[in-house]
Amino acid sequence: MTSFSQAEKQHSLGAPFHPEISTLLKREKELKLPYRSRKEIFEDIFTGGMPDICTNVVERDTYFKSYVNTYIEKDVRKLISADSELPFRNFISLLALRTAQEFHVGELANAAGIDTRTCKKWISVLETSGIIYLLQPYMAKISKRIIKAPKIYFLDTGLCSYLCKWPNAEMLESCAMSGAFFETFVVSEIIKNAYAHNLDPHSFLFYYRDIDQKEVDIIYAEQGKIYPIEIKKGVAPNKPTKIFSILKKYDQAIQPGLVIDTCDKIRPINEEAWTYPVYILGF
Repeated sequence: MTSFSQAEKQHSLGAPFHPEISTLLKREKELKLPYRSRKEIFEDIFTGGMPDICTNVVERDTYFKSYVNTYIEKDVRKLISADSELPFRNFISLLALRTAQEFHVGELANAAGIDTRTCKKWISVLETSGIIYLLQPYMAKISKRIIKAPKIYFLDTGLCSYLCKWPNAEMLESCAMSGAFFETFVVSEIIKNAYAHNLDPHSFLFYYRDIDQKEVDIIYAEQGKIYPIEIKKGVAPNKPTKIFSILKKYDQAIQPGLVIDTCDKIRPINEEAWTYPVYILGF
């Protein structure tokens, strides 16, 4: 079970997220939610969605310290040897620093000082536990030019920021990893929304990157249609849809895409995409 989504923190199940623009415009009109600034969004990112933290039962850092200890002692210790506890703690912290990045088993294993077999096993443990999610590339077999590695995302950004040792939301917002955390927040919200509505995100949620470093952050694919989605932590980013055309090589109907950012409302950018406010995502 994942931590609370932003909708669940507001005591709402929300509607199933779908990038069809007419659906989103209708939902925005119905919701009339108050705007949340980028500063407020990063406070949400830093806090995360663990129930005891969201309900002020316990202080954030105290909770996460206990959570990590309890998780390792009760769950992980059943699956790893006793002398692997410290290497595993180091491993999960190294993994947090790689959220929203491609997972390459050899690189991570070398950084953690473990063999690749152990690395794969520990990734599987974290994925099964709902700590991380592996976002797969879209149609990886179509070309040798397409990156075939999955991307790793933590499903609770509060836990991820704790493991990275960021002391507060202000420093998190201004740090070099701020873009990765914002992307992690968006992807985790979409995944939590899918789970809340008994949907399997593995069946429709992907990403695209090729060896020329051309990338689309999210591809929402269903029934012969592709909805490209870019994630930008700013407002009105420069040329946000310039990569969408790379998807035309697929024999799929490319739909108007989204640029999820910290804007205040849904607006058209051009014929290819609309801006979409992160603060209404999942509601």
